[in-house]
Amino acid sequence: MVERSDSYSHIPLRLTRQGTATPLGRGSRRKNPNTEANLGNRQGHGGRLRNSLESIIFDWQENKKQREDEEDKTPLNAQRLILQIDPNVFEPDDLKSYGIEVIAELEDGYIIGASADIELTELQKKIEKFIKEEYVANKVAEIWDLIDGKKKPELIVSEELWQHWDQIKDDQIYIVDVGIACLGTTAKLSDYPKRNKYQNDELFTQATHRWINKTDQSYQEWDEIKSNREDELIEFIGFYNGEVVSVIDAVIHSAAKLSDSFSCRIRISGKGLKDLVLNFPYIFDVSEPDEFAELTQLQEITQQEKPYFKLEPPNINAPKVCVIDSGIQERHSLLRAAIDHNNSRSWIPGEQDQTADHVSGGGHGTKVAGAILYPINIPRTGAMQALCWLQNARVLDNNCRLPQQLFPPDFLSEIVTIYHKNSGTKIFNHSITGIVPCRTQYMSAWASAIDELTWQNNILFVVAAGNLPMQRRVGTTRLSVQEHLVANRLYPDYLLEKSCRIANPAQSFQALTVGSVAHTFYQSLSSTSMAKPNQVSAFSSSGFGIWDSIKPEVVEYGGDYVTDNGHPPNLTYLTEVCPELVRSTLNGGSAIGCDAVGTSFAAPKVTHIAAFLAATFPDESCLLYRALIVQSARWPELYSNDNKSDVLRWIGYGIPNLDRAVGNAPNRITLITQGERIIKARQAQVYQIKLPEELRSQGEEIEFLIEVTLSYKAQPRRTRCNRRRYLSTWLDWECSKRGEDPESFLDRILKDYDAPEDSEKAEKSFSWTLGKRTKKHGMIEGVSRSSGTIQKDWTIAKSYELRESFCIAVVGHEGWNKDPDAEAPYSLVVSFEALETEIPIYAAIAKAQVPIEIEQRVNLIDR
Repeated sequence: MVERSDSYSHIPLRLTRQGTATPLGRGSRRKNPNTEANLGNRQGHGGRLRNSLESIIFDWQENKKQREDEEDKTPLNAQRLILQIDPNVFEPDDLKSYGIEVIAELEDGYIIGASADIELTELQKKIEKFIKEEYVANKVAEIWDLIDGKKKPELIVSEELWQHWDQIKDDQIYIVDVGIACLGTTAKLSDYPKRNKYQNDELFTQATHRWINKTDQSYQEWDEIKSNREDELIEFIGFYNGEVVSVIDAVIHSAAKLSDSFSCRIRISGKGLKDLVLNFPYIFDVSEPDEFAELTQLQEITQQEKPYFKLEPPNINAPKVCVIDSGIQERHSLLRAAIDHNNSRSWIPGEQDQTADHVSGGGHGTKVAGAILYPINIPRTGAMQALCWLQNARVLDNNCRLPQQLFPPDFLSEIVTIYHKNSGTKIFNHSITGIVPCRTQYMSAWASAIDELTWQNNILFVVAAGNLPMQRRVGTTRLSVQEHLVANRLYPDYLLEKSCRIANPAQSFQALTVGSVAHTFYQSLSSTSMAKPNQVSAFSSSGFGIWDSIKPEVVEYGGDYVTDNGHPPNLTYLTEVCPELVRSTLNGGSAIGCDAVGTSFAAPKVTHIAAFLAATFPDESCLLYRALIVQSARWPELYSNDNKSDVLRWIGYGIPNLDRAVGNAPNRITLITQGERIIKARQAQVYQIKLPEELRSQGEEIEFLIEVTLSYKAQPRRTRCNRRRYLSTWLDWECSKRGEDPESFLDRILKDYDAPEDSEKAEKSFSWTLGKRTKKHGMIEGVSRSSGTIQKDWTIAKSYELRESFCIAVVGHEGWNKDPDAEAPYSLVVSFEALETEIPIYAAIAKAQVPIEIEQRVNLIDR
């Protein structure tokens, strides 16, 4: 463990330069070869599109007539269309000029659209002009294919629902979650006026005011569209005597509404469900409610002596941690002093006044709460002051299930309102996941709600990655550990299978996701544990997450499975491999036990570190807490010979360390941004670390570990299919080359701002482990550090490779929000560590940092 004391605190990073890159015109983007071929074959391509369009229009007209003839079918005011476009150059929002609303983006350039004009008049005109070789219609070459939206319902329903889609019975009642797009075709966030198009300041100011007014009108129009779509959905399902389950006062909860869509849970007949999926034009996502992964525990608990340890209350201003779980045994002797009794609530229908944890086998929420206070072991004697206040938000029932009446976006928003806005809570432990792998096409309503709430508030959600069951569970796509072993997939390789992917909502971009590793190894004559100490647990769900984001980011000790090595193997777990947890005694049993395993109990140990950071840096942003946790994480030595890409998927950035997160040592220094830093799209902000000569002139014998972590957040848009369009603004970071001063570094960043992702222009100064791009950039092929909103990378550098100035640039990029004033807050952390522990570097580097005047630069290169 790294030595830490108050004399080795983190020191501020200093911003030295910042500038803005000029926009790059669309014409500079590279067209796909398919588009170039279409331009060279106007008759062939235009003719194919025209034939497809005529067929689609005919089917639409027939469908409309049929619905009008059937009294039990609600009329439709639009029809669904699927397009495949050139993803390199075609802007989906440009479809609005064709009278087509973008409902959702899919992979490989596919777009779900809707049109109120069933003749698709504007699209027909453009195709005819394209065939006639009119230049104004050249963008038709970027539209590769047109498909009737009714022909691909599998693009809308979840994988689990699609597996038994043909078995849905007309008269059976189903409960599903639906996502409805509501951007319309007229409202649009246009580009900000360009200064060089106007002759003087007055004309430019007038254009700016017009842009502001138009933007305000667009937001008002979107609100009206949402309201109308809600009414249309309720009317549609009402024809089948269906209802919206997740309504409050007859209104869809505002928490389920994002900037581009809303989500809700509905109850409807099978006949109505099929009609909804096939014909309701604005729907883009239909899935069955997530079931919470069942809790499996040892049946026999060894009774332990009652602890004589005394927990003392936290400081009155100590951090508050909200435990969103199955309730807490609040009068438990090991928890009572830390419970915020005035803020205990239940969301269980009919049980709002019951907040106790009655889950059999020692509870679930009680164990989670205990792991926040006691992350390593539970004292038996003496006394200790609690680190934080625990707040009890009960959403799981006595069977450890999430009732179907509870729609996660709704209750999560209410919880954040009650605990954050009313009592200042910043940290939320959410050890609840579904039983199946998360989807990778869209961000789920559950996960996007976490992202939206994080965007709106200075909060941190710590979530569990999800667990693999020991034995098969009927009706799910999640294979059990036993099934993998029977299929001759060995541990830990089977964790790389798709069925082992993290569970909903662990894919949330702005939550901190936690997997599990084993803390010990068990072996007897008849059985052995599957993992070695510090190795990924046999049940821990793995990455990557949605859009190849690095998930889980970190891991903690959550136990392991034990096998008898038979054929087929019998799996269980024993007290020897289970973490020590506080148990609820409401149904009998011991107050302490080792009787359960899971990522549910790994997550709160990371929450403990977050609470410690909140106590140490009470005025700092939760983005910094998340950055410091990830910055402190390391891969265990046992993974030194494994495939690094596999390790990244198993355990993310590794096991976090409290001492490294909070402080430093003589041979290690951490520099941090203070306060919530803000950046806009096309901006670059350069931070400089001065390295004293005595550390750079000792020859190549000294090795330094350099670690960099960027943590940011942005507003989500759920109908988009990649992180660049999902986020309003997205960020990444870049390192200076050897000997590159801040000014030259900034100039290079602005000049190369619009370089393609596969450009060979890359950081060649250091051999970063991941790199910015997936190809030929880092030591791990096919992985990018820039894929998520937490971006860590690390390298080992020789002392002779370092120069006086070491610079990191944080760079903002345009996401879905075209507003030039759209901002993304972030925190940046940089660490230097001498791998020879006796070499003191902290004092020398800290002394070298002096205040530097910020210089503003703008890239004036004509593009």
